[in-house]
Amino acid sequence: MKKLFFSAALMALASCMTFTSCSDDDNNENGGGASVIDPKEVSFVVTSGDPNTDLTGGVYMKVYNDLSTAKNGENVYGAADAVKCYDSFTQVTYNKTTGVFTGYIYARGASAEGIGSLKAGLRSYQVENGKMVEIGSPVLVSAFGNTGTFGTYSYAAQISQPYAMVVDKTGAGNNIALGLTQYAIDEVNPNISNIVDMGNNQVAMVVNYSNRDSAAVAICDYSLNIKKMIYDDRIGTSVGAMRSVRYTQSGADDNGNIYVFSGSSATDSKVGALRIKKGETEFDKNYQFNIFAASDGYRFRKAFHISGSKFLLEFYLDKNKYGNMDASGKMAVVDMDAKTLTWVTGLPDASTVSFGWGDGYADAYYLPVAAPTSMSGGSGSGSGGSWNHGAKSVTRAESTSSVTPTIYKIDATTGVASPFMTFGNGDLLKAITILKQ
Repeated sequence: MKKLFFSAALMALASCMTFTSCSDDDNNENGGGASVIDPKEVSFVVTSGDPNTDLTGGVYMKVYNDLSTAKNGENVYGAADAVKCYDSFTQVTYNKTTGVFTGYIYARGASAEGIGSLKAGLRSYQVENGKMVEIGSPVLVSAFGNTGTFGTYSYAAQISQPYAMVVDKTGAGNNIALGLTQYAIDEVNPNISNIVDMGNNQVAMVVNYSNRDSAAVAICDYSLNIKKMIYDDRIGTSVGAMRSVRYTQSGADDNGNIYVFSGSSATDSKVGALRIKKGETEFDKNYQFNIFAASDGYRFRKAFHISGSKFLLEFYLDKNKYGNMDASGKMAVVDMDAKTLTWVTGLPDASTVSFGWGDGYADAYYLPVAAPTSMSGGSGSGSGGSWNHGAKSVTRAESTSSVTPTIYKIDATTGVASPFMTFGNGDLLKAITILKQ
């Protein structure tokens, strides 16, 4: 399920408009620069669940206007002006070209009133008259490991299977068989870690092998036909994991350069990042960022683009514990151009909260924080899905703790986090999605 579960973007024009694409796949420029609109004119979606039922209680989605003004005492779950989905989303994405918002449904979060009991899948939405409106029908998948967007599509990569469910701007799904078996190494096939849009009908499909610790990227077209595979052993494998979840450790900056991270290699010198420069299809031999050294020996689970050349990394809490079930939630901003790292301050103790799926815009990252639940314990449940990364048992009484559900705004220059929106205790914040272009 992912991812990131649960990255993505378009500015909401006026809230009374429906977002549609005016370009075809071949001319898509997702891999290029990003325009910055006055935050007062930017809309965003808050997705929230119920802290008492979490995955089994469905979600509500509410569209807000004005990213520049702080808000207090908000309510989304159960609100009359919010849109309900009976299924619960563990990840969300937003395609800036088509204006399509996609919610990804983990089987445990599926509802008999929704997609169907214990069914995994995707639902697609657009904004109409200031509200989320579903387009197409729910798309079923057998399972998913990571999610994202490229061209005019959303996708869910099926974990440990050579398939990707690709959903178009009408909400229709196409399960694409990927030619990954021809790139097996010692009879081990690669798995998808992420698909990064390069623009001009081209993507970088970041893959990982269970039997090797190095970076690997397949250069493909928008139909996911593989043109070439490139490798580099200067860093380790590029994928984050917790249980069956697969988290993205790659992404493009605003200039179209792609950064491939490795956060949990057992080899210290391989914890870092490489670059594929815009317009190129090889790793830049002159670029390597040693993040292990910059962080004083920490490893990380996730990477999210903020804006410009800055990314938010979610680090493990303990330098010596960076396995599949170990706790994460220590945040830092990295500037990939300057090769600098700034630790984030001002967030609650990661062991006492659940992080939701955040989003970046104009040198700031917006991160949802809520109380943990029995399904989303503390110790870094992680930005991108309510998951108990710390294997902490949480009772329902604890889910109504003193933690005020809050979306924090992280200043990407200083690393200081401050409250942007607060909510009532009836909200389990799942995601904030900024509608930008």
